[in-house]
Amino acid sequence: MHRLAFPVAAVGALFVLLLCLLGALGYPGYSHVAQFMSELGARGAPNEMWVRFLGFLPAGLLLCFFAWLARGALPGSGLATLGFIGIGTFAAGYVVAAFFPCDPGCRPTIASFSQIIHTAAGLAGYLMAPIGMLALAIAARRWPDASRLSAAGFLSAAVSAIGLATLSPESPYVGLSQRLIEASVLSWVLLCAFYIQTRAKRDAVVESTRVVE
Repeated sequence: MHRLAFPVAAVGALFVLLLCLLGALGYPGYSHVAQFMSELGARGAPNEMWVRFLGFLPAGLLLCFFAWLARGALPGSGLATLGFIGIGTFAAGYVVAAFFPCDPGCRPTIASFSQIIHTAAGLAGYLMAPIGMLALAIAARRWPDASRLSAAGFLSAAVSAIGLATLSPESPYVGLSQRLIEASVLSWVLLCAFYIQTRAKRDAVVESTRVVE
C-alpha cells in the first residue's frame, strides 16, 4: 500500500491534466476559464470518446484506488474515513462522467437522463470536496510529522469551498471555479501520497536499524 500510493496518485492526477490540455487542443474555441471540463467529453464533442474512456475513466479509477490505499496506510479515525470517502466520491465523479456524458454544452434546457446522472455525481463529488479536505486536515493533526499536510488540507478545504460557492453555470468564470476545486483536491492528494511514501521509507530505515542492532 505504501509503495503504490504515490505512483497511483501521480498517474491519476496526470490523466486529469492531460485530458484537460489535450482535450482542449482538439476542441476549437474551448475556454478553460468559461467552460466545464465535462464539455470536453460531452455528447458530440470533437474528442468525446477518448476524453471519456482514456481520460475520465482511468483518472477516476486510479484516484478511487488511491483513496482506498491511503485509508489503509494512514492512522485510522472517523475523520480520516470521512475524508477519504470524500476523495472517493470526488473521484467517482470522473468514472460516472465516462459512462454518463453531459449533453452538448452541459447546460441543456431539458436535461437528458445521462445529463441528470452526470450532474448529480459531479455535484456530490464537489460538495464532498471541502468536507473531505476539512476532515482530513483535522485528522492529519494527529499523524506523525504531518503538520504541513494538515495545513495544506485546511487550505485545500478553503479553496475548494470558494470554487464550489462560485460554481454557477451562468458564470463566465465557471471553468475557473471548477478548476479551483480540482486543483485543490488533487494537490492535496499528491502531497498525501508523498507523505505516505516518505513515512514508509523512514519506517523501513528504522526497522532495518533495529534488525541490525
